[in-house]
Amino acid sequence: MDEGRLTDPPGASVRPPAASVGDTIYSPNFFIASLSNFFFFSSVNAFSLLPLYIKILGGTESQIGMIMGTYTLTAILSQPVTGALADRFGRKRFVLMGSALGIVAALGFAFSTRLGMGFFVLRLLQGVGFSAFYVSKLTLVAELVPPARRGEAVGLFGISGLITIALSPALGELLIHAAGYSAFFQAAAAAAGAAFLTSLAYHDTSSSSADVATPVLSSLVPSTRMLWPILLSFVFGLMSGTVFVFLPTYAMQVGLSRIGEFYIAYSVAAIAIRLTFGRLSDRRGRRRVILPALLLSALGCLGLVWLSGPVGLVVVGTLNGMAHGLLFPALSAYVIDLAGPEERGVALGAYTTALLLGSTVASFTFGIVAEYLGYPSIFMAASGIAIGAVVTFQRIGGRQASRS
Repeated sequence: MDEGRLTDPPGASVRPPAASVGDTIYSPNFFIASLSNFFFFSSVNAFSLLPLYIKILGGTESQIGMIMGTYTLTAILSQPVTGALADRFGRKRFVLMGSALGIVAALGFAFSTRLGMGFFVLRLLQGVGFSAFYVSKLTLVAELVPPARRGEAVGLFGISGLITIALSPALGELLIHAAGYSAFFQAAAAAAGAAFLTSLAYHDTSSSSADVATPVLSSLVPSTRMLWPILLSFVFGLMSGTVFVFLPTYAMQVGLSRIGEFYIAYSVAAIAIRLTFGRLSDRRGRRRVILPALLLSALGCLGLVWLSGPVGLVVVGTLNGMAHGLLFPALSAYVIDLAGPEERGVALGAYTTALLLGSTVASFTFGIVAEYLGYPSIFMAASGIAIGAVVTFQRIGGRQASRS
């Protein structure tokens, strides 16, 4: 990886090397990784409906925010550690550990009938499990594919998770109505179990660095060139957290009994964008995709202010899904471009930590704000922050690019 690309300012396009003949994304490991990712996120995204269960048990909006935020707060604290440990000791074992924790947590919810501290403990386990699984899996995929097709590959791999954004809540709603919440949580545990079994078939060819005497603290801190994608990731997480944490109860407030249309529209839009424009950031540059996509995310969140029916769910779901379909692969590829092979786990850990930190800030702060000022206020606030970030980074990038 050439030094010039590592030190590109945020205003630069950041293009990977041109693809050569014979470069391919697809391999048995890529398909195994995608399948296990599908099963794991089938379990994770089922918990988009957890706020409804908390509400049924008598929880308030602030309690919903705290319980949901515990998951992301735990992931924030554990992702840098799991990323560094995966770099040292091998990624596959952390993928398996994450799946196992997902099984334990989902079974715990299946037998929880009273709201209490147990909910926080179970969300903590899920946060650690997510960190161990996802950072390791994303790093493995990054190492599987040609650098010139990295943005496309991350996008295609991510489709396996995006499908579950629609599938898990939609099927979950049906299962809850037919058999209750206990059966729903047991199904989530079964999905995590399928992720564990599928991951056993993955052939891990990555090298560990357990024999390298690297200071522990320094191994947890990414280089300063990761600053810009990490900051943008935080803003993206703030937007996503605001939408996904508070949409279920907000929809109930405006008279919508089901929100499956949102998740379906979100997934279809994100998948369609990745299939049609998956190589856009590889060809045009990362920043030229990242900033417009972040603006699109802001518009999708702002649209919730006027939500009144199923058509509105489809519109905001489509806008948010298009933004995710473009933004996450471009940001992920940007981080991987900037990181050396020996620090990819650490870099991706910091990047996904920032994403979850944004979601956690949204959960804890916007839950309290919504309780006193109403839901529209938090959707407008989150959108304003994202629009401000777009304007700020556009100006900063332009000035730095002109000086480079």
